[in-house]
Formats: sequence, C-alpha cells, structure tokens
Amino acid sequence: MDYKPYSREWTRKRYLAEAIEEYFNSNAPTTVIVDDILDILEQKATLHQRKATKLTEVLNVIKDL
Repeated sequence: MDYKPYSREWTRKRYLAEAIEEYFNSNAPTTVIVDDILDILEQKATLHQRKATKLTEVLNVIKDL
C-alpha cells in the first residue's frame, strides 16, 4: 500500500520496514524474528487484558453504588 508521505500510516510502515531490514542485515534466524514478534504481541495482549480487568473492576464498583 502506498500512503501519503509523512502521514501516520507512512511513518508506521517505514518503521516496520526498517525493523525488518535490521533483522535481515544482522542475519537473524527466522526463529528469532518470529519469537520477537510473538513476544511483542503477547506483551501487548497482557497489557490490554490488565487494562480491561481494571476497567471491569471500576465498572462493577460504579454499578454497586
């Protein structure tokens, strides 16, 4: 996909391309690339699960008032 230069989407894609390029430039094994991607996504999922749990707790307190 082509994005308008310097747009948020263009910048995001550029950073991703640079990160991927770094893996290839350093000759990182495929397993390292996949493990890093999984680790990042799992960290994000855990963070959002914690936020959702906290939000649910707050909602339950408000409902009990």
